[in-house]
Amino acid sequence: MATKTATKRQKKTKRKPYIIPLILTICILVLIIAFLITALVVGNSKYKNKFIPNTFINDVNVSGQSLSEAVSLFESLDIPSDLVIIKHDGSTVSIPVKNLGFTSDTSDKVKEIYDKVKTEKWYKGIFNEKHFTIKGNSAYDSKKLESTLKSTDFGKEKNKNAEIVFQDNKYIIKDAVQGDELDIDKLIKYVSSQLDEGNFNINAVDSGCYIEPKVKSENLKAQFDKLNQMYSMKIEYDFDYTTETFTGEKLMDMVKVDKKGNVTVDKDKVAKYVETLAKKYDTYNTERKFKATLQGNITVPISDDARYGWWIYKDETCDQLLDLIKKGKDAKVEPIYYQDGSFVYTGMKGARTADSDIGNTYIEIDLTNQTLWYYKNGKKLWECGIVSGQTTSAARTTLPGVYKLWDKQTNFRMKSSNSDGERWDTTCSYWNNVSLCGIGLHDSQWRGTAVGGEIYKYNGSHGCINMTLESAKYIYDNVEYDTPVVMYY
Repeated sequence: MATKTATKRQKKTKRKPYIIPLILTICILVLIIAFLITALVVGNSKYKNKFIPNTFINDVNVSGQSLSEAVSLFESLDIPSDLVIIKHDGSTVSIPVKNLGFTSDTSDKVKEIYDKVKTEKWYKGIFNEKHFTIKGNSAYDSKKLESTLKSTDFGKEKNKNAEIVFQDNKYIIKDAVQGDELDIDKLIKYVSSQLDEGNFNINAVDSGCYIEPKVKSENLKAQFDKLNQMYSMKIEYDFDYTTETFTGEKLMDMVKVDKKGNVTVDKDKVAKYVETLAKKYDTYNTERKFKATLQGNITVPISDDARYGWWIYKDETCDQLLDLIKKGKDAKVEPIYYQDGSFVYTGMKGARTADSDIGNTYIEIDLTNQTLWYYKNGKKLWECGIVSGQTTSAARTTLPGVYKLWDKQTNFRMKSSNSDGERWDTTCSYWNNVSLCGIGLHDSQWRGTAVGGEIYKYNGSHGCINMTLESAKYIYDNVEYDTPVVMYY
């Protein structure tokens, strides 16, 4: 009996080790189930009406986002707050997008994704990422865009054309400056096309809307080159003892150069310039101070017969200068002087100074003392008596003034008449012409050696200077052309 009881106890004791693990397993399962139930409840609560975990739209994690939160997120990415237009100078003009009546379908596309994933259990997203891509389409009110752009201030700076200015003794080109003048219709069209492509940062220059300055640097190149050429050109007038240089601003005041480099010369201004040259340098038909051999300091008057000195032919010199300017090249020239046949209205080369045009080489004839002297370089080389025009008749009287020796001949026939009705026809061996009216220094062999004194008062010439053969030959052989011949009483 005791043995049976012991056996039962032994059996009972052997069953106990299996109960504990079972209980533990049951507890664990209960805990797991409780955790899962709790997690499910919490997850259901957290992701209720929200995107499930690991949901990405355009690589943006929208897990746990409500539909409205996700929509606002993508709307802010698609449409910025401002439309920014970059001007030609890099500055910007910002226009609030709200003024353009913008609408977007981003919310509809986000909702499509939301509707697709919300039907799935949230916990499936823990183990599986879902990626979606959307491209929202936005729209704007074109009329609002047009009216807004037209009322926007894009600046009031005017275009500045390129121009040529004179600076630091040369001409330079100041580049054109782009202002704010624009074709608003071109800008509206371009902005509209950019907005259609989703661009809100727009460079206005790319639209070609800016109205460019009418004149650019390249348009002035020919004119610029010609102006500098003309400005640096030098025309030098030679007046024997000095020169008059025509260049720089003085020259440019007389010309106009168009954009193609064509030169137009103002003839009136050139003529005025030549007029100033004539007033400054002409010596013809002027009284002259002179130191006479016997009479000392005198004033030699003018007369119609005496034609020594420089006399600029203004019309011809004007044409000459016009031509030189148009050629555009440096030149050194003499003015053009009046000419009567082979007689040129100039004086003796090298004789002219600022104060006198006679110099120190000349023939001096004292009509009162009936004496002739020849000075060369200030030294007296010849002296002789003469017989001048008879003073009892105005037609025969030799007039005072400064003449010049301009023609020489031998065996010259002197045939003429005067206003008194007198006629003559004779020949001289040496004719030294000093006028255009037939007055010359010549031998009068019919007089023999009778010269000087007061012969001229009762038996004078018809206006010429009568001399001995020796004296006339000396003048002929030794006195240079253009030598001044100073006659005075």
